[in-house]
Amino acid sequence: MKKLDSIYEAFLSAIDEDLRGMCEENGKAELPLPCPYCGEKNVERLAKSLVGVLEERSPDSPGLVPEQYRADVHEARELLTAATLALLPLYFPPRDSRIGSVATVVSMFRHGRTAGFKSAGVLLFEEVATGMKYSTKQGAYIPSSFVRHTDGRKPCDRLHRDGSRGFTADEDDAVMFYKRYLKVQRRVFDTSPRFNFELCVKRPFEALLDERHTFYYMEEKMEIDLTNKVHGLEDRYLLNIKQHKDYDLLDKLMIHALLAYLGDTTVSTAARESYLAQAERLIGHATKSPRSAQFNEDDGADRIA
Repeated sequence: MKKLDSIYEAFLSAIDEDLRGMCEENGKAELPLPCPYCGEKNVERLAKSLVGVLEERSPDSPGLVPEQYRADVHEARELLTAATLALLPLYFPPRDSRIGSVATVVSMFRHGRTAGFKSAGVLLFEEVATGMKYSTKQGAYIPSSFVRHTDGRKPCDRLHRDGSRGFTADEDDAVMFYKRYLKVQRRVFDTSPRFNFELCVKRPFEALLDERHTFYYMEEKMEIDLTNKVHGLEDRYLLNIKQHKDYDLLDKLMIHALLAYLGDTTVSTAARESYLAQAERLIGHATKSPRSAQFNEDDGADRIA
């Protein structure tokens, strides 16, 4: 059985019977989610269950999410999932209300160095919140073609007194959940603008796509690669200490400082990568235990014989 099928089965097992029935009613989608829209409370329940299954089966990489941001990351995951679960049945065809579509939408979010940066995910939800869509061909915003299936209303037709358009959080559940997500995202951004909050939020959703190489942006792949390298260096250093490798006091202090710096995800990837080689040089190669070394010598003698 594919891993995605296994995750979906775990998700179905985690939700109530009434919600399972709503999923089954959507016969037009593969691994379906409820369609038509099932309401705010049901969406919240679905989001909590899906995030719970993903976090259990696709745990965060060691060192990727700092301790002080774990609660914010978890809350943001649930809110962004709820926003997506509301958006799909309200504005997209029933075939798109499937578990893989959640990962597709989440993958569109991307960290920016400035508060005004807008990723494809942000622009998608802003279509509902502003009634306007950015056209790359025209280089300008044009009226969105979104139509809400529950009542046939268009966010571009909702005109406010100040001349703006779109549905507010009081008028649309997708906007409401998305605005709540933005509050968490902005709270973290104001504290640490360089911290890649969006990558930490989206990481477990990778398991919902078969072609995972399309899930991340290039800088996100670099961040994950660096995190894995640092974790490997930490493991190697601890193994060497356990095997009584002789580090002098100055080297130990330098290694501890470098590992702390390399593991600080609030620092830019480029800045941390510049110190990676120095940490590798100080830690050195993994030291083998006397017992494993003896095994290698014996194996060599056997091969020679």
